[in-house]
Amino acid sequence: MSPQRIFASVALVIALGSLEKSIVTTPLSIIGQDLNAGQALTWVVTAYLLAATAVLPVYGKLSDIFGRVKMLNVSIVLFMLGSIACGLSDTLGQLIASRVLQGLGGGGLIALAFTVIADSIPARIVGKYQGYISIVYAVSSIAGPLLGGFFAEHLNWRWIFWVNLPLGILALWMVNRNLSHLSKGRKSPFDWKGAALLISVTTLVLLLLSPESQLPIGWVAGALLLSLVLLYIVEKFAKDPILPARLARLPGYLVSVSLILCSQLLMFAVLVYFPLQLQWQKGLTASESGLFMMIFMFSITTGAFIGGKSIARWGNYKIFVMIGFLMTSLALWQLHFDFEVKLALIFAGLGLGFTLPALSVVVQNVLPPRDRGIGMSLFNFGRELGGAIGVAVCSAIFHFQLPDNALADSANGLAGVETKLLESGFNTTYLVMAAVAVVAFILAIFALKTQSLSDEVELE
Repeated sequence: MSPQRIFASVALVIALGSLEKSIVTTPLSIIGQDLNAGQALTWVVTAYLLAATAVLPVYGKLSDIFGRVKMLNVSIVLFMLGSIACGLSDTLGQLIASRVLQGLGGGGLIALAFTVIADSIPARIVGKYQGYISIVYAVSSIAGPLLGGFFAEHLNWRWIFWVNLPLGILALWMVNRNLSHLSKGRKSPFDWKGAALLISVTTLVLLLLSPESQLPIGWVAGALLLSLVLLYIVEKFAKDPILPARLARLPGYLVSVSLILCSQLLMFAVLVYFPLQLQWQKGLTASESGLFMMIFMFSITTGAFIGGKSIARWGNYKIFVMIGFLMTSLALWQLHFDFEVKLALIFAGLGLGFTLPALSVVVQNVLPPRDRGIGMSLFNFGRELGGAIGVAVCSAIFHFQLPDNALADSANGLAGVETKLLESGFNTTYLVMAAVAVVAFILAIFALKTQSLSDEVELE
């Protein structure tokens, strides 16, 4: 099977999963009016993200045991059933529950797509396909809000879910036609206790980080600590644990997971907080700030494409990780000093784009076939978790800089806070993020070891 046909099947799966994260954001207010929703409306977005992230590692382990194609079929069917339930929802509670079901399928789409690529394309040349994947992500990120707005204004908001049905059917057909050779699994008991505890830990971490969560922090933190202790005990005695300790001993694996978490943390710091600065502090419209962010997104895609192609040609990935974080730290310093911000967005986008294929190549290169599913899923879990941590950390830094009475004196929330106070908050946020990029740069220099990349895919 040619890599091109495999990639075409996987690209549609990735597009389905990533499109659903952003397509709901634009028509959210219309959905709220139609369903008479209140402050809980943001859970329409959060519920999907929580569910999709929590099941990422579980799908990886299940695919190691039962085969990639079976689990891909399960995830696509769950995603489609969730989409149908969303389209038929008459209350906010029904819609949120349906989004959870949809997320349970959507998490598998992302987790298994990258594993299929690792099963089919050698580490030496997979970099260039990672560049293409970044293009799929970028197009989905831009198309999602546009399609959501179009359907809500010209048809009905329910079409943002109905459109998944023909795409899902096409994905099922392509997966079963082009990826049937990946249906092989292995005989091993599945660690259900570990899986349930891992989902609990992930959900509690995300709830702790989520600004939408109204749960008492003390209760969530206590439940998280208890779940972590139970997970450690269960995994220690499991015959085939969902989190095999041998992954930690693979050369460069934990370093790569840590660095991809930092990369996504920095990416979301810019994606979320720079547009807010443009609108709240500098008075730009949402459309004008969107043009700035298109520069950033295009630069990420370009960096991933160039980095992936170069790694496939020369086999040297470490240099791209180091240069990527160095460029990002310099770009964040520029944003801190408000110096040539468009150039800073280009530098940050290119730098972060360089890290994506480089770190993915390291992980794929060291994973043995029996752990490829869970190993790739945990790597992608690190990516998703990094984004959540980035938003939460930046929010904490930004609000720490504001005086206690800043919001009390403002009639329009943060948008009405004095410009000088906003400037201080944003500048401090960029300064801390620049420090994170420097730490990641140093970690890449000293902890990320150079390895020769395999020219063929190892099979069990």
